[in-house]
Amino acid sequence: MTNALQSENRSRFDQIAAEWDDSPLRAGIATAVADAIAAAVPLSPRWNALEYGCGTGLVGVRLLPRLGHLLATDLSPGMLAVLREKAAAAGLDRISTQVLDLTTAPTPAERYDFLFTSMALHHIPDVESLVHAFGAMLVPGGWIALADLDAEDGGFHGPDVPGVAHHGFDRTQVQRWLSEAGFTDVAFRTAHTVEKTRDGETRRYPIFLATARHP
Repeated sequence: MTNALQSENRSRFDQIAAEWDDSPLRAGIATAVADAIAAAVPLSPRWNALEYGCGTGLVGVRLLPRLGHLLATDLSPGMLAVLREKAAAAGLDRISTQVLDLTTAPTPAERYDFLFTSMALHHIPDVESLVHAFGAMLVPGGWIALADLDAEDGGFHGPDVPGVAHHGFDRTQVQRWLSEAGFTDVAFRTAHTVEKTRDGETRRYPIFLATARHP
């Protein structure tokens, strides 16, 4: 199940990578999430950071000026190719990329001061195990930031979008996963709210940011 879903996600995101940045909705989410992370986490130019599920780097590039180095990871080679092109054009030399799928690969040996992900968790079937893997990738005292949809009824993506494993998350469940993985100082805030109109009805979809520290 996991391998099939991730293969589906990889294929879809490779196909749409070239047009990914054209969406004002995605740009708005990325800006809001990056701003929320910067407000909640004491980012440092000494930090070695990793973004999981970076896409084309819409969040990571915004945070890069506050970090020492960023390893941007994604399961889609197509998304990473777009990010590398953007980084080269902008002269960004403190960012590198790597294909990484922690649902099938072991955790990297290197440890990071900060790990963050935005709008990627709802594509992962076993988020609880992933949170434990994130903890193993952090230095003592390292920070984590997870942004994704609050629990919803499936209307955010609609029935035709493949590769969606969860229709958002209950914040108490995310807090439980973080606590059971050993994280402390767990805090939540609403980073952004997306409005979508279908069939004349406008609905609001909050996006949470969960932050915590690894002991």
